[in-house]
Amino acid sequence: MSEKPKKCISVEDAKKLEANYVNIIEKTLSRGLGEEECREFWWSLEDIEEYIAYVKEEAAKKGYKNLGLRFYLGKYDGDQGQTTLFIAPTREEEEKERGFGNSNDNCYDIPPFNDGAGGWPPKNY
Repeated sequence: MSEKPKKCISVEDAKKLEANYVNIIEKTLSRGLGEEECREFWWSLEDIEEYIAYVKEEAAKKGYKNLGLRFYLGKYDGDQGQTTLFIAPTREEEEKERGFGNSNDNCYDIPPFNDGAGGWPPKNY
């Protein structure tokens, strides 16, 4: 059996993070938009594993190192377009001074990943 990753958080911490988002960000968005927005997104493990394998293979061809994934919020076009989440692969930055946090470069030559399913209405954690 695998060890729990060091960066796992407790269920209680996750619930607090979501509650903070709902009570601050979601309320502001709902007031401004006049409707609730999607705030949780789902992909199967197989979809994510397939994408990670693809990124690793493409990055290896290009010699990229220190790979990662960056998660972006987006919004579909149109008045009723909902919020979405897409995933962009990252790599070790080239000849830049590192700033605060992770400043890896996006791999613009490897396609980002989208087309997950958002719960509607949003599901609470």
